[in-house]
Parts: sequence; C-alpha cells; structure tokens
Amino acid sequence: MSNLGSTSVPKAFLALTQKQFRRFYIGSIASQLGFWFSHISYQALMADLTDDELWVSMLFVVTFTPVLFLGPFGGLLADRLDRKKLLLGTYAALMAVSALQVTLVIADAITPMILLVTSFIVGLIMAVLAPVVQAVTANTVQNQYLPSAISLQAMASNGSRVLGPALAAPLVSNNLFEISWSLYGICAGLALVAAAGITLFPYQPDEDTIPILQRLLAGVSHAREKKPASNALTLVGVISIFGVSHVVLSPAFTSDALGRPASDFAWLGASTGFGALIGALAAGSFTQRATLRRGAILAIPYCLLLAGFSRVSDFTVAILIQILVGFFYIGSFTTLQVVVQEVVAENFRGRVMSLFNIAWAGLVPIGSLLMGLLASDHGFGFGSADTIGLTSLICLVYVVAVVISDTLKSNSRERYP
Repeated sequence: MSNLGSTSVPKAFLALTQKQFRRFYIGSIASQLGFWFSHISYQALMADLTDDELWVSMLFVVTFTPVLFLGPFGGLLADRLDRKKLLLGTYAALMAVSALQVTLVIADAITPMILLVTSFIVGLIMAVLAPVVQAVTANTVQNQYLPSAISLQAMASNGSRVLGPALAAPLVSNNLFEISWSLYGICAGLALVAAAGITLFPYQPDEDTIPILQRLLAGVSHAREKKPASNALTLVGVISIFGVSHVVLSPAFTSDALGRPASDFAWLGASTGFGALIGALAAGSFTQRATLRRGAILAIPYCLLLAGFSRVSDFTVAILIQILVGFFYIGSFTTLQVVVQEVVAENFRGRVMSLFNIAWAGLVPIGSLLMGLLASDHGFGFGSADTIGLTSLICLVYVVAVVISDTLKSNSRERYP
C-alpha cells in the first residue's frame, strides 16, 4: 500500500496515482462536460419559448424530482448490483436521450411540454448515475486517497462548468441546439468507452433479503447513526434549497437586473464554475481534515456573496462575484461530502450517497419551485433580484446556527470528555 507521506504529489492530486481512478476520471470529465451542454441548452430553449421564470423553474423541477424520489432506489441498485455495469448502462441511456433531442430539434418538434418530458427522462437516468459514480469513485482508490478523489471529481465537475457553458453559449445564442445536444451524446459515448476499461477494487455488495423498503430505510438509519453525516446532509439540503436553486433565476436576472440578453446567463454559469474549479483545487488540500464546522464556515461567505450578487446591476461585477460564489460553494460541498464518505460503511455507501444526492440535487425542485413562485408575476412577483437576496439571507441564518451549535458542542466535549 502506498504511503501518503512518501510521495511528492500535491494532496489534491494523490488519487491520480491510482491507475483505475485515472481511467474512470477521464470518462467522468467527459460526462460532466456533456451535462453542461445539455443543461444550458434546456434552460436557454425554455427561456426562448416561454419567457417566464415559472416555466424555467418547472424545467428544474422535472429534472431533479426523480433524484428526490427515486435516488434512494438508485443507491440501492449501486449497493446490490454490479456498479460497473450500472455505470455503462446509464452512459448508454444518456446517449439515447441526446439522440432523441437532436431528432426533435431537427424536426422542429420542440415545445415546452416536450422539453419537460425529455428533461424528466434525463432526471430518471441521473437518479441512478449519481450514486453509482460516487460509489465507483470510492472503489477505484485506496481509502487514504478518497478525499483527493472526491475533490478531483469536484474539480472535474466545475472545470466542465467553466468550459461547458463557455462552449455552449455561442451555440445556444445562435439557436444551434442540435449541435449542443449532439456534443452531449458524444461526451456520454466517450465516458462509456473510458468506463469500460476500468477494474474496481473488491467490494462486498449488500446481500440482505429483507424487503426493498426496509433496505432503503436501513440506509437512512445508517446515515442518522453515523454522525456527523446526518448533520452534513441536512446542511447540504438547506443550502441547495435556499442557495443553489438561485440558478433557476439566472436567465431572468441577467435580463432584468443586468440589462443583458437572457442567453448571457451562460457566462454567469461559466464564472461560477471557474470559481468552483479553484475552490475544488483548494478543497483537495484541506479536506484531509474535513469537519462539519469547516464545511459550514465555508458556506457563510457563499451566502453573503449571493446576497451581494442580488443587488448588482453591472455585468462585470456580477461575473466577479459569481467566481467567488463558486469558490466557496464547492469548498463547502466538497468538505461536507468527504465528511459523509469517510464515516459510512461500504455496504451502505450507495444508499447513503443517494441521500447526499437528494440533499444536493434532489431538493433543487423544491428550491426551484420556491424561487419561481417568489419571482414570477404569476406568483408573488418579487422579481429575480429580490428573491435571490431573500433566500440567501434565510440560508445564511441556518448556516450560522450550525456553526454556533457545532462550536458549543465541541467546547462541551472538551470540558466534559
């Protein structure tokens, strides 16, 4: 077994010394890059077709609702079945969806309802893919390299978040959606080829014969028992609803508050991704000592920056703030994911990480619907800027409460061990 102290490789990149992880990582980068081609295309086309925040928010609802309700079943599959075969199957399914989207665009058969349907199909696939990817990440590295592997995955996600919107922006601005979705299919195909060549470290699948519902509940019980995993999951969920979900308002905010074409929201996404890429790189160094308090502290400037972002009217200033937003967002979430991954048992990993995905992405439909109702003229009519400002302050109050609570508990343990 390799010794962490004997290598000159920076801590953030230690997992790249693992051959199987390197192969898997290449495919993961391709898959995540393709996701952003698709994601930006869905948002831009829905905004063009409807010019309504509520419709765009519904797009997020149907995409992420499967993660909320079916994510645990995806985690259960990851615990019981061959994880590599599941991974290959989901990549193949994404290729099929991208081909369908290209066909619909070429046939000029796209409507808002059709976008919702195909987006829902993508959500079904992601409900399985997300916990499988996180479980496979843990099965392609030795245990001491897991924090590095998680931070590298975050780097891939946010590197693609920079490059994806940057490449997609000129395509969606010129209504070349058939090209952007074709690139999504190509990226999924590259991920499939890369994943086909990996060999996972041995792991023990779950072999319980109890009913499915009980197995799912067992995963929830395991997460609750493995503190601070349960607290980390709750914190991620709150940040997702009141913070991360603000992206649903990006097209409207870009148009109304910044005075730019709505399609320019892609550049805000690229800026957030650039900051998150830097944040993931930094996280690879300090997640060796990941704690709940550290993750919460990193979320404080994230909330404050979002509140400031809601007040700006200059596009350049907005981009600069989003770089910092991305930095602290991914720093917090990467730290909290390491907290969870390090304490869960292997035979529960898929199910517990599906709970993380619910907290991270599955709750986005709730947050998106909340954002849409608050901002839309068909709802409360607050507008995009005031909605972002209000929800970021709500998020800030909870995050500060977590920091205070965890600090008091820590001081109490030190005084009365």
